[in-house]
Amino acid sequence: MTTTRRLGSIDEISFSAVLSDLDGVVYRGEEAVPGAVDRFKRWQVSGIPYCFVTNNAEKSASAFAEKLRGLGIDCGRDRVVTSGDVALNYLQSQFEPGHGVYVIGSQSLKNRVAELGYRLVDGHAAAVLVALDRNFDYAMMKTALSNVLDGARLIGTNPDPIRPIAGGFEPSAGAITHSIAVSSGAIPVFLGKPEPEILRAAMHRTGISASDAIMLGDKLDTDIPAGQRAGVTSIFVETGVPLDARSTVKPEYILASL
Repeated sequence: MTTTRRLGSIDEISFSAVLSDLDGVVYRGEEAVPGAVDRFKRWQVSGIPYCFVTNNAEKSASAFAEKLRGLGIDCGRDRVVTSGDVALNYLQSQFEPGHGVYVIGSQSLKNRVAELGYRLVDGHAAAVLVALDRNFDYAMMKTALSNVLDGARLIGTNPDPIRPIAGGFEPSAGAITHSIAVSSGAIPVFLGKPEPEILRAAMHRTGISASDAIMLGDKLDTDIPAGQRAGVTSIFVETGVPLDARSTVKPEYILASL
């Protein structure tokens, strides 16, 4: 059984590589979390490699890297892995190009699906791919439901019910996927965290070893289990989603902020 220890500072533990969530750890909305940028700058100067793993599939890795650079964190696209990346890898492993896919998500995600050779369709889809979509409405839910009832596989980029933004929280992709699952009776395939593949992809891409790394996250139900399943020491950072004392998930460490 994991015993949780509260840290006064991240400097109290030893590590030589960092995997980190974005929303709630590095920024909330467009605003940097206090102390986060300075901490990553120090790691950069010290030669500690880091890679960001996010369940947000709204943007490409390049777009997230650009946002991080705008905040003052040195980052290239190779240091960001999104749930969209993992979801598209799954799509390619299950369906040949040419199949129809109904996508609920950003235009960026739809473009990436089309670039892989899939047809963007409203009906007769082989798969329904769901990410965060702030334009999601009843008509879209009905279209997704019809496709799933006709046999389409329901794929969620992540199971997160909420995500932190500046000034509060908003419903996330998991809330949308679960609404379709409940109405259709289908069991969705979720990619992203808490599944460990997204962390393994990040470690493989950057040459990070699980035994050397820490995982920083603000969600007990996704970030922390993903780290633990990947064999990475997991730290719950209290700058995002509030800690749920009722959860059975126990991080190795709790940290107020970076």
